Amino acid sequence: MTDKGYGYTTGTYAAAAAKGALALLLGGKKSDEVSLTLPDASYPPALIPIKTRKTNATTVECSVVKVSVEDNDATNKMEITATVTLRDDTDIIIDGGAGIGRVTKTGLQLKIGEAAINPGPRKMIRSAIRELTEKGVDVVISAPGGILAAEATYNSRLGILGGISIIGTTGIMRAKSAESFKDTIKAQIGFCKENNFKEIIITPGNISEEAMLTLFAGRVSKDNIIQSGDHLGFTLQLAKEACLPFVLAGHPGKLAKVLNKDFQTHFSRSGPANEAVINLLKEGLYNDIIIDLKDSPTVEGITSILIKNGLSPLLNILTEEIEKKVREYLGSESSIPTLLFNMDKELIGASVAGKEWTENNGR
Repeated sequence: MTDKGYGYTTGTYAAAAAKGALALLLGGKKSDEVSLTLPDASYPPALIPIKTRKTNATTVECSVVKVSVEDNDATNKMEITATVTLRDDTDIIIDGGAGIGRVTKTGLQLKIGEAAINPGPRKMIRSAIRELTEKGVDVVISAPGGILAAEATYNSRLGILGGISIIGTTGIMRAKSAESFKDTIKAQIGFCKENNFKEIIITPGNISEEAMLTLFAGRVSKDNIIQSGDHLGFTLQLAKEACLPFVLAGHPGKLAKVLNKDFQTHFSRSGPANEAVINLLKEGLYNDIIIDLKDSPTVEGITSILIKNGLSPLLNILTEEIEKKVREYLGSESSIPTLLFNMDKELIGASVAGKEWTENNGR
């Protein structure tokens, strides 16, 4: 971890490598580092050291090394490389090379056949390129060692084969599964208690935080949002001990893990909740839909299939069950407003208490 208390996602490193390569290709001076603007403007630009460069008349390759802040991160100290070539048009084409996985199943943010470079990093790469040129550019992101590293992840279960994924939404990485992150959660809970907050929002990460801030602006602020990271149970217990009423809001891929009684949600400590979700919702479903659900590599994919087939009310049942499991875990008889959001930050499910909370918004 840096002395700033945070690090950068693989998406940030990929974008930095692309920018470093393109700068040299366009005739820029060699530099020992790349300055990269982050999606979250509240953070200063990332300064990423350059490891190696290779160049010829038409192509430049630039590599950087990821420094992780996360425990058991398979991509820590991994070299991430970008190879760039100018095009004759104005398009920016991003693809994956050696060590970058390929999508083989539906239910992810990418289409089958695409390189596993998520939308957030793709946007960062395009933005970095447009800082330097309006010309078209081909970008190939590679990760030597990515095939081996992917064996320590759940990529194969998600239908991502042949390497790692390039991920990240804000460009910033905090050690959400590290013990040090618990100190941050404790401090935030203490702050909210000391300042007599009427309620807090507990959410695993950035996507649901941003969704809450957007959909419930004026009622929800960053001050009363606690990101639990992988320490969901720990955060819930602290909120209970502090007697702080809370709303639980998150992505179903994380929150549905409580159906398996997994309240530490790091991938090394808990598996996907696909089977538990299907078993909960399958009664009354046609066999072909159940088959589709079982073929989905993610809970996100399961929710998309249900919505596509006009079965979105089942997601309220899922949310209600999540609330039930959380109440059992805490030994609480009080309702806990619970909300589910998809990767597009859309509200897709609410428990009864969650629906009441949203309808009372602003009152």
